[in-house]
Amino acid sequence: MTPEAYMRQALQAAQKAVQDGGVAIGAVLVDNATGNVLASGESIVGVTHDPTAHAEINCIRAVAAQRGTDDLYDCTLYSTLEPCHMCLSAAAWSRISKVYFGAYRKDVDESLFDIKGDFSDEREDQLMNLRDGVTMDAQGGILEAECAALLATYHDFVDHRGQTNSSSPATE
Repeated sequence: MTPEAYMRQALQAAQKAVQDGGVAIGAVLVDNATGNVLASGESIVGVTHDPTAHAEINCIRAVAAQRGTDDLYDCTLYSTLEPCHMCLSAAAWSRISKVYFGAYRKDVDESLFDIKGDFSDEREDQLMNLRDGVTMDAQGGILEAECAALLATYHDFVDHRGQTNSSSPATE
């Protein structure tokens, strides 16, 4: 399968996240040897009241539990949105060597991120030491427009800071 095909599966997870009351962000974790999707994850922070329940983290947790190891070096992570610091670091700690994402931070509502400056996973990845002499490779822009459009149409009932969103479907 191609990166675009896996990203379409991540988009399906993002749509499921919205149906389940979460944020329109999805991810899948793929076994590099077989090409099988090992887990899909949804961003369900508001649903679970767990600030770490991001789509990427949920994938990593599921596969680590399935395998009984935190070493996921032979996996590739696909996310509909450029991973935040926490998710990129979790991918590094689990030694995921390749991360593909769809929309960039610049493509979405800036309130989704509390990052100042021009931080980019595509630059930060080279600082993530997975093994001796092996760094992470992050590549964005996979189905960028589709991923950004899904987030642009998403209206959260309460934003990530706990503020009521007056433009949510419930109040329109």
